[in-house]
Amino acid sequence: MKAPKVTTGRRLFLAPLWLAGATVFISGVLLLVAVRFSIDALGETTSVIVLRHAEKVRSVDEDPVLSEWGQERALRLATMLGSQKIDAIYVSDTRRAQLTAAPLAARLGVPVTIRSSTDVDGLLADIGERHSGGRVVVVGHSNTVPEIVAKLTRGTTEVSLTDEQYDALFVVAVTRFGPPSVVTLRY
Repeated sequence: MKAPKVTTGRRLFLAPLWLAGATVFISGVLLLVAVRFSIDALGETTSVIVLRHAEKVRSVDEDPVLSEWGQERALRLATMLGSQKIDAIYVSDTRRAQLTAAPLAARLGVPVTIRSSTDVDGLLADIGERHSGGRVVVVGHSNTVPEIVAKLTRGTTEVSLTDEQYDALFVVAVTRFGPPSVVTLRY
């Protein structure tokens, strides 16, 4: 009778364990890459700061300038947002809106983009295309600010401004997923 041979080769019965471990490791790496991509691509938040122009001079002029109080409010806006990273400033085609944003734009060195006050959809499309993931200031009017906020929040938030209300500032955070949020400040 022959004595049994002792083999020193590999043990094939461990191969399924190694394959399972490698599969789990590779799946984990792929999952981490997918999560990271999702956070980068889908998780960016666009902040849109929407406000009405500052107080205007009572005048028969169709396009009045800012009153003294309005000029002070414009300077207060520049002080409040002047240390923030703002990517763009949009204003309507009126002098009062442009003068409200002027001190902030000068402090930040950001150019002011003038848009028609009647083209809210075009304004929002421009912000979405050019400033996704950024911070944008929009200076509008008592009739356009509520419309802008409503469209940014997909109709979930309604705001209203009286003719004498100039101090409201709405910070709308828009993400690619999940509901937008709104914070109302006074300045």
